[in-house]
Amino acid sequence: MNPTHYNREGKRSRGQIIVVLAIVLPVLLLSTSLAVDLGFAYVTRAKLSKAVDAAALSAMRNINFGQSAAIAAAQAAFNVNYGSPTSANAATPTVTVSFANGSNNTVVNVSATATINTFFLRLLPNFKTIQVTSTAQVTRPTLIMSLVLDRSGSMNLNGGAQALPPAVQNFLTYFDNSTDEVADVSFSSTATIDVPIGTNFVSPIDGAVSQMNFNGGTFSQAGLQDGFDQINTVTVSPGQEVVKVAVFFTDGWANTIQDTLNCPPNTVLNFGGCSPPEAAVGWCNGVSFMNPHNGRPGFCGATTFPSQVAGANMPLVPPPTGEQNISADAAYRSLQVAGAMRAQNIVIYSIGLGNKISQTFLQEIANDPASPTFDPSQPEGEAVFAPDPSQLQAVFETIASKIVARITQ
Repeated sequence: MNPTHYNREGKRSRGQIIVVLAIVLPVLLLSTSLAVDLGFAYVTRAKLSKAVDAAALSAMRNINFGQSAAIAAAQAAFNVNYGSPTSANAATPTVTVSFANGSNNTVVNVSATATINTFFLRLLPNFKTIQVTSTAQVTRPTLIMSLVLDRSGSMNLNGGAQALPPAVQNFLTYFDNSTDEVADVSFSSTATIDVPIGTNFVSPIDGAVSQMNFNGGTFSQAGLQDGFDQINTVTVSPGQEVVKVAVFFTDGWANTIQDTLNCPPNTVLNFGGCSPPEAAVGWCNGVSFMNPHNGRPGFCGATTFPSQVAGANMPLVPPPTGEQNISADAAYRSLQVAGAMRAQNIVIYSIGLGNKISQTFLQEIANDPASPTFDPSQPEGEAVFAPDPSQLQAVFETIASKIVARITQ
């Protein structure tokens, strides 16, 4: 081997390596800087996006308290999810509230930009910082809602008559008085539309529930039907998003129905009797009749009625058989109305007060997942219970939160 030739080849190889390193090293450094700085920018943007989404949802959920309250709620939610304005890579959200073109749907837009100090890219001109921006928009559909409230006589016996009005009045504060449309329906042995559905509902419903008289039976079917009819009177504009909801409140079993009886022939009467748990404690007894047109007590010598459950005539007497037959039919007919409501995409929430309720019935009315007849193909609602009247306001607030979450998801 020629030593001179070897040394020359070795020196030539080392020289080539230096040239290659001179070319490759800047590329490696740039790749590393991009991986570190852009990776940090990606993480920051993900965090910023989560904070902006939370701010937009929080603003919308507080919009009924005014724009100032909505913006303050948005800022608080943003800070919880991203960090305070004094934290590293600080960002401050911009919140705007408007209405969608061609509809009454409220729109909240939130945007925020964070400035990141780079680690490696700052070696390049104009790359000492990177800005990342995230935006979110939440559109709040108009709420179309019927309150269906039990005003039967048993409410005087369990504290419900005193607890219901303030619970409803507080419940209404969760919704937008200027854009949402709400009706107030009440029922006992008959049902009445106390406040027709519309905007600016807070004051009329406050007044109606504070003047409510509690007496009579529990004609749940009629209350649900009137609430259903009120929702259907609302005209939805093309392109307008809406959420339709019914809130059904009761303190007992359905125990009243309406049918044509032979006393005299072809006489339409409302009739009902005690539900089993009410009869057991002596709250009522026997079957009573009422003229549905004038609300006056009626008399009927009929001993059977046309049962929809059985598809045949069933006994009205003797007690307790008659009362049990009526309650079974009253529950069945109420559930038929609830099913028709869900078929039109109306979500039903049910509230039960006291210990004389049927939780299964209320779960079925709402299509609660806990119901034995839950149907996942239908709108899913929820049944909640207040064993004591002191818990009624909290239970109404729970339902209000569920509704607000549904219209701002």
